[in-house]
Amino acid sequence: MSDDAVKTFCEKHNIVLVDKNKRAHRYHKVNLNYFRDPMDFNMVQEELVALSEPLYTVEIAESELQWIAEFEAQVFNNMNEHGSQHYMLFNVMMEQKEKEKRLKVKYPAVKKAYEHYSLILKLAESGEL
Repeated sequence: MSDDAVKTFCEKHNIVLVDKNKRAHRYHKVNLNYFRDPMDFNMVQEELVALSEPLYTVEIAESELQWIAEFEAQVFNNMNEHGSQHYMLFNVMMEQKEKEKRLKVKYPAVKKAYEHYSLILKLAESGEL
């Protein structure tokens, strides 16, 4: 998520950023050494990769927090209750969106092609094509 999106979200919900100088640490298991233990070749060795990101300290009114919690419950919990297919489809769509975002950042040609595609879609919708 971009800084502009976070800033807009905070402004919309009257969230005040108190501090962002701390770091949050997460650990992700990665299997780098498949079956390489000389004592037991059936064992899969796992390594932990440490990841960190900024940790925000914020102030938010209780009513805004309740509104966000209720919105999330309506969207995500109902999707999960109506069958896991809807929830899984949503997750796949979000993963694809993130993958496309990374590709646009990594390859300028993909970004330019996407911008041309978006322009052609908008022209087609407006009837100017």
